[in-house]
Amino acid sequence: MKKILLILAAAATTLAASSQTKELDNLAKRLQKSDEAIADPKKSASANTWLDHTSALIAASKVYTKTLVADFPIEQTLALVGDQPNEIVEVTVMEQPHKKYVFDNFDIYVNQNGQVVFWQTKNEFRPDALNKALEAFKKACELDPSIATGKGYLVGDELLNQFNTNGMNNYNLGQKIQAAEMFSKVVEVNQMLGNTDSVMLYYTGVAYSEGEDYDKALEYLNKAREIGYDQDGGVDFYIAYMQEKQGKKEDAIATLENALAKYPTDNRMVTQLINLYIDTQRSPDTVVGLLDKAKELDPSNVSLYMLEGTLWEKMGNADKAEAAFVAATKVDPDNYAPYMNAGIMEARKGDALIEQARKLDLNDVKGYEAMAKEAIGYYNVAIEYLEKAHELNPKEIGIVDMLKGLYYQKLANGEEVETKFQHYTDLYRSMEEQAEAAQQ
Repeated sequence: MKKILLILAAAATTLAASSQTKELDNLAKRLQKSDEAIADPKKSASANTWLDHTSALIAASKVYTKTLVADFPIEQTLALVGDQPNEIVEVTVMEQPHKKYVFDNFDIYVNQNGQVVFWQTKNEFRPDALNKALEAFKKACELDPSIATGKGYLVGDELLNQFNTNGMNNYNLGQKIQAAEMFSKVVEVNQMLGNTDSVMLYYTGVAYSEGEDYDKALEYLNKAREIGYDQDGGVDFYIAYMQEKQGKKEDAIATLENALAKYPTDNRMVTQLINLYIDTQRSPDTVVGLLDKAKELDPSNVSLYMLEGTLWEKMGNADKAEAAFVAATKVDPDNYAPYMNAGIMEARKGDALIEQARKLDLNDVKGYEAMAKEAIGYYNVAIEYLEKAHELNPKEIGIVDMLKGLYYQKLANGEEVETKFQHYTDLYRSMEEQAEAAQQ
């Protein structure tokens, strides 16, 4: 029975290969006939000739992959393809593991669940067929503007669907600019069909931004916003982000301020605006007012307290900075960063006292000792915060370095302190060696 099944499978593969060869021959003849028609002065004056040429080119653009469907199991997909891969390769795409099924003219990428997720054409039946199909469709519309919304609507719809499919494949492969270019053509074809696809305008902008073409990203995001697509402020948030990436911080601030007039409770924009205010050294009253409002809206958002601490630190108010960081430890007790920052604030107070003590007259021993004792008090508090930060994030070498330095300042305080100093010194050296080994 097994032998019979193998024979039947081989026969099916041969039949599929024969069928595809016939299909390719027929497509070649169709394209040749269409090429001759558009080269004929009389026939090329007809919109229908260019519409037929569009259809032929669309068929050529997807002839090898037309049976592929996203999310289909690979077993069913191979049955539809009617062929077996030349090889199967383990690959990583966008930081995710995939199996790549390699064929002569295309590759299929399969996820860990055995589902087809995207594919890539390697050898086109006719090079650049899809872009040429778009040019042919434009020509048809020039000759007869009504054809796109009439007889040619289905052809145009097929054209934009293929651009969308190719764009999604590019996007999933990490080819963001190529994806954006495909999506922009979906927008273009939709306009020719009399439609405005605001979602695709947005996705085109996002793809361009992820490909770091910020000018193009803003062009499409602004178009989306102009026709009323704003995702409850999400588009403005993205536009401001793009403007900031371009170094246009004042433009980003204006965008966010205008958007917040419409969406005053959008904490994403409030947070982004606060960061920009700090970067551009706006009045602290303005920033603190926004921070207080943001904390009322989202009291569990630890980043707001961290922002406040950063603000006060930049303004030289260590007490208020530390108070904000300490408040952050209560909002998110499992986050090491607030403890680390609170420890830094305390350590700086101690350092400032030691610096003052060093400037005293050499004979002022009592004055020096008093200041040093006060500094040790600050160092003790700093150690408490930093050891908690180290407990929460034992891999952060910066915390270990600070603890080593603080215990060094206290070496005169007994054997226990010396043991701690040695512990953090050894740990720091070990972490340094590991970091150096990792870089080699």
